[in-house]
Amino acid sequence: MRPRSLTLPVLLLFPILGSLLAWVFRPSEPAWSLDTPALTQAPERRTLYLPDGHALRFIRVQGTDDIPDFFLSEAEIPAAIWNTFSDQQPGHTLAVDFCEWLSRQRKQTLRLPRAEEWRLAARAGVPNAEFPWGFGPPIPPKGLLFNLQEPPNSPGPAFGYGFRDLAGGRWEWTTEGLALGSAWSERDPRTLYIDHEWRPPEGYAGKDMGLRLVWESIH
Repeated sequence: MRPRSLTLPVLLLFPILGSLLAWVFRPSEPAWSLDTPALTQAPERRTLYLPDGHALRFIRVQGTDDIPDFFLSEAEIPAAIWNTFSDQQPGHTLAVDFCEWLSRQRKQTLRLPRAEEWRLAARAGVPNAEFPWGFGPPIPPKGLLFNLQEPPNSPGPAFGYGFRDLAGGRWEWTTEGLALGSAWSERDPRTLYIDHEWRPPEGYAGKDMGLRLVWESIH
């Protein structure tokens, strides 16, 4: 089933979307890291305005020979937002459809990141980095949203380029249907490795799921 047309229930989504994104995409705090070198230049940031006026902030990620530069949303979007816009079965398919729906609303191309793009952003220019904060044993840094009993009410600390919750926070869907980044609900710190991946069962829509957007149409 395709997403419903923009009826009253969907229009009511905008205030909900705005209130949740008010803290998800709040102004950045100074980024901190353990082992990653200081950036010589602050990465470029862009803003995309939602239909209700709230803003999604995006950060440019420096690409490679195989991956062009791209803009990735600074913070993750909880499943509580995109699981409500359609009566379709929740899960990866709905996450993809949400991106397509939002692309039509904003007349921009918004999509899930590929796993290789997500990992490039998480490493922030540090080759083979094990975690968004660098290297070392899988010990969560102070403030990381991990091993919690309830979903967090605010984002975790920023690392590297300034992204929040690329480790901890919520699992994040990729185009391949993999979930990366671990979540607040996990107990095993090995899930925090950048290269760790999980393929959730079809239709999984737990509170520990989220997504992050790549913004392709930048002018």
